[in-house]
Amino acid sequence: MLSRNQKFTAIQGDVELTAEISPCVFMYPGYGLQLTVKLPNGGNTIVARKDIPIETATEQDCQALMETVKVLPCKTCQKPAFDPSTCRTNRDGECESCFMAKLNAEFEKDMKKEDDKLKRDDAKYKARGYTHRVHAWIHPPSGSDYELMMWMINPTPEQITAELKKKKSADTTDYKLIEL
Repeated sequence: MLSRNQKFTAIQGDVELTAEISPCVFMYPGYGLQLTVKLPNGGNTIVARKDIPIETATEQDCQALMETVKVLPCKTCQKPAFDPSTCRTNRDGECESCFMAKLNAEFEKDMKKEDDKLKRDDAKYKARGYTHRVHAWIHPPSGSDYELMMWMINPTPEQITAELKKKKSADTTDYKLIEL
């Protein structure tokens, strides 16, 4: 019988992949064999054989499943990356570092754009006589939470609470008061 913390290795060219049995196979009856495979430079993928019950899976089944994962050079930096034609990955042939660098750059660009818009809005409302921005999270009793920006003139905690109650927020304390 396979154990929860059992590890496996496979060599793809000059890259050593490591894998372990995914915890979910022990948590859900009839889940099937699933491995989490990792690259030495970061990143992981999942490979599965749902037709092999964990109760009857062998080390050879795990090794064979792991061997289905192929590695190719990252299309950006040449470090090892998962071959998307052999496993589930949204990295599209890039290593974890290159993928995350692009993702972080995109995030930073979006955050700067959002911050710039907020600065323009603050300036616009300040010119109209508003003194504060209330940055709040609305927590409706049922449904999804959402972010709310309100510009107010010298607001009191009671005024802010009243506005959040109008929005049907279950928590009227989840806000920040920013002076313009």
